[in-house]
Amino acid sequence: MFAGTKTVCGVLGFFILFGCGGQHDRTSVAPPAATYESFAPAGYPHPIRVYEDADGDELGPLIEYYETDVLPPSKSTRKGGLNILALSGGGQDGAFGAGILTGWTQMGKRPVFDIVTGISTGALIAPFAFLGPEYDDQLRHIYTQTSTSDIARFDVMGAIFGRGYVASTRPLAQSIENELDDAVIRAIAKEARNGRSLIIGTTNIDAERPVLWDIGAMAQVDTQESHDLIRKVVLASASIPLLFEPVSIPVTDGTTVREELHVDGGLTREIFVYPPLFDMRAALSRHGLASHRNTIWLIHNKRLEQDYKPQSTRLKDMASRTLAMLIRSQSIGNIASIGFLAKRDGLHANLQSIPASFEAVPKEVFDPEYMSSLFQTGYQLGSNDEGWWMDIQNYYD
Repeated sequence: MFAGTKTVCGVLGFFILFGCGGQHDRTSVAPPAATYESFAPAGYPHPIRVYEDADGDELGPLIEYYETDVLPPSKSTRKGGLNILALSGGGQDGAFGAGILTGWTQMGKRPVFDIVTGISTGALIAPFAFLGPEYDDQLRHIYTQTSTSDIARFDVMGAIFGRGYVASTRPLAQSIENELDDAVIRAIAKEARNGRSLIIGTTNIDAERPVLWDIGAMAQVDTQESHDLIRKVVLASASIPLLFEPVSIPVTDGTTVREELHVDGGLTREIFVYPPLFDMRAALSRHGLASHRNTIWLIHNKRLEQDYKPQSTRLKDMASRTLAMLIRSQSIGNIASIGFLAKRDGLHANLQSIPASFEAVPKEVFDPEYMSSLFQTGYQLGSNDEGWWMDIQNYYD
């Protein structure tokens, strides 16, 4: 998730108490239920996205997409194994992942990642992690200098009287445009042409399904429209329902133009590597990579350990604790699933998460002092090998 759980839960509690006014029926603009899967953004020579949970008739295109667009070996894998980096959600806790990557660079062992995936705040980190160590300064700036006013503009009264969200993300959209400028997007396209993949996850809230976007393929189209859509996808991945406004994305079936609504990717997945129904072991064998040491690197921008603390019975505090537990439970489930996939497909999987010893508490949704401290914690862990939970696939024998 992108914001702090206390802020989100305060908003949820607010809506529980007061409801939301107004009617906003999107039946006439959303794709029809029977054919929504045939709709996609226009202007791309190849598919630029898939549903991560595809099965049945959808499974063929998903497998073809991973086989032909995502997996072909890049220059780095020809010399070694496949390296996949997966970045979770976590809001301002993304400072941890930014610190890990920067410390990893300083240690001198950071690999060139063949596939980088990102959800929510991980979607903000992912483009710069994909491009490499020369973008570490941008990550440091984003996750140590950003404040709440740089992310959202709150208007609770507007939400009461008919709008379905509390805060406008126009400041965040502007920040994304500034950071993901045309030069950065063209740099992503260059790396994608070398066989590397950058994948961002959103949630299609109309369909209640996780969507994976091939940012490298989009970047290679190199039009203003494709650049704008990339920024929209990153914004959508970080937009929590109720708190932040959802992102509308125009789609067509070739005849009719409709509008999908996309929100925080963490609503359906907190972290992901590749779809469970994709047979990675067989694909690695076909691409001559089965004998290599193929590795998944998971950076989870939240704590995974339980936190014993006598619970206040105030509504806001109960909601905050409840949501934090739900996020942790989903995260543990997603990480366990990745461990099973790694075991099944013969990959090694290593994990970093915020240590229980980090006890600082943020004062706002984006607190520069808190993030600077967390960035430094990540940096210290990234600077040595001891911070990784190594070979987590072996936990699932």
